[in-house]
Amino acid sequence: MPASSPRKKKSLWSQTGPTPRLLFGAFVIATIGLLGLTPKEFFGLSIAWPYAALWGAVGWGRVGLSVRPMLLLIMFGLIQDVTFHAPLGCFVIVNLVCYGASAMIADMFDVMNEPLIAILSPVLLFSGAFLVLWLIASTLEDHPVRAVPLMASLLTTGIIYAVGQKIFDLGRAPGEGVGQAT
Repeated sequence: MPASSPRKKKSLWSQTGPTPRLLFGAFVIATIGLLGLTPKEFFGLSIAWPYAALWGAVGWGRVGLSVRPMLLLIMFGLIQDVTFHAPLGCFVIVNLVCYGASAMIADMFDVMNEPLIAILSPVLLFSGAFLVLWLIASTLEDHPVRAVPLMASLLTTGIIYAVGQKIFDLGRAPGEGVGQAT
């Protein structure tokens, strides 16, 4: 019996193209968003709910700019504007700025191969996005709004992203063929 060479089995996710990955990430964001419309209390304690659209902005931006993720982030931003009673376009701006900054960082550094950058860039992007949200909210209220609820949501958003970041990894830019450089 001949000895067979061990084959590396690729996971289904690694064989999946960018479009199904994008759609699955959008499904996760939409599901978390819908669950966020329900009461968020557990034994009388309020649960800090994540801003799931930022997961897509940070993760999808790692492969560069593309129209389809931007359209999804605009759609999610408009839904967030309506559900949070924010002025139309606030969350759209935050999502797109975070997406653009993520693409810029990925273009400047090799995010996939640099562990320090791969950890620091989401931390900086989420912190920047929540700072912009706080500034917008404070400007609209004419006084500084409480930062503790936003900080709790920032931590929740960051921790969940750290655990599930592969969900938002497109692998390559949408529309780019297999084997092309990213």
